[in-house]
Amino acid sequence: MSSFDEVNIEDNFMVFRFWNNDLERLNFQRLINSDLIQFHFGIKGKSSFVFNEGRYTLPLNESSSLLLYNPQKELPVNLDIEPNSQVISVFIPIKKFHGLFSEQADYIPFLSKENEQKKYYKEENITSSMMIVLNQILNYNSNSPVKKLFIKGKTYELLSLYFNKNEGTDIEQCPFLADE
Repeated sequence: MSSFDEVNIEDNFMVFRFWNNDLERLNFQRLINSDLIQFHFGIKGKSSFVFNEGRYTLPLNESSSLLLYNPQKELPVNLDIEPNSQVISVFIPIKKFHGLFSEQADYIPFLSKENEQKKYYKEENITSSMMIVLNQILNYNSNSPVKKLFIKGKTYELLSLYFNKNEGTDIEQCPFLADE
C-alpha cells in the first residue's frame, strides 16, 4: 500500500512524506513555485526526479539528499518512487529560509548576494543524525493537534543538521567517542 502525506507548516512551507509499499513504481507530480527551496531525502530504496518531459532524470538514492533551487524558472516535482521506497520532501520559501539563517548566510553558498538569483543544485549523503530525525518525521502517525508542531520542530532540527558542517564524527550515535 502506498501513501502520501502533506503537512502544511506555514504559508508555502510544506513537508511531503511518501511511502511506496506497492509492487509498482509510484509517480507524484505537483507544481512548485520558483521561490521555494526544495530539499528531498531518500530514506529507503530509490527514486528519481523527471525533468523536461522525461528528457532528464536525477536519481535520489537511499541515504542521499537533493537540494534544488532555481529562482529563474518553476521546478515542478515529478517524482518516480520505486517499490519499497520512502522519501521526505521539504519546501520552504527563500525569504523564510533566509530569515532562519540570516546571520549564517555567508556559510550557505546560495544565500550569498552574488548567488541569490542563480540556480543551485546539490546532492549530499544523509548523516546518521539526520536519518534519526527523518525517521521521526516519517513515522509520526498521530493526527493529534500537535502533529503540525511536531513536524515543524523536527523539520527545523533537520535543516540545522543539514547545514551543520562541523558535525564530523557523530558522537550522538556513540557517546564513548566524546570521552577519551
